[in-house]
Amino acid sequence: MYLVHVFLRPPEGADVPEAVGEAVRRLARPEEGIEHVVDRLSAPAGPVLGVYVLAGDLHQAEARAALVCGRALEEIPAFRGWTLDGAGVPLVAAFCEWV
Repeated sequence: MYLVHVFLRPPEGADVPEAVGEAVRRLARPEEGIEHVVDRLSAPAGPVLGVYVLAGDLHQAEARAALVCGRALEEIPAFRGWTLDGAGVPLVAAFCEWV
């Protein structure tokens, strides 16, 4: 399982939706492997969705998370005008120091 961070950009002056993680997860198809979505739309570094994905490799996980979140931006009214700014698995500092 991979945790993919999907970075979002709201339109100017947009309200930040509340508790949309479950709504995003419900848009996933079974074959996409989305297990859980955590929304951190008021994060200091900017809006982000944490998407837990079952996938064969890192690139597949990132692509699936971006696909489902892109679908959410199109289908969830609270996301009208928002854009997807990228998706990636965050580096874990402890692992990087160990290698």
